[in-house]
Amino acid sequence: MSQTQNSQAAAAGAAGASGASLATESTPRGRVVLLNALPLNALPRAHLELDVLPVSLQELAQWVQRRLQEGYTLIHYIRHPATIATLRTLGVSLSEQPNSGLYSYEPGDIMVVVTLRSPARGQEQPQVQPEELDVRIVAAL
Repeated sequence: MSQTQNSQAAAAGAAGASGASLATESTPRGRVVLLNALPLNALPRAHLELDVLPVSLQELAQWVQRRLQEGYTLIHYIRHPATIATLRTLGVSLSEQPNSGLYSYEPGDIMVVVTLRSPARGQEQPQVQPEELDVRIVAAL
């Protein structure tokens, strides 16, 4: 198994991808949390190992859809309108308004960090092309 396949398997395992549909469960399985950065202060102070898997935007849309079918809840903290528009264009269904609070890790969370590959400090980007975004799935081991 290649390193990429190992990482994908680990992320799938951490994400609870058993292959079985859990959509009939009455309680949510966990949360998929879209973030614009990985806020270390949101993580518990106890030892926590993370698995970080880079994915393409096309893979992300399929991955999110599978997690929703498995019973995960999708929330997002992305406030950049152009990034939201790009994610929606590629099939990631985000609510109209991002969560307005501060993110705090809960056991079972799968974090998806979406960042600009080359952010321009102090400048608002009115449009974002898919190739300008970097996406990482982050799960606690």
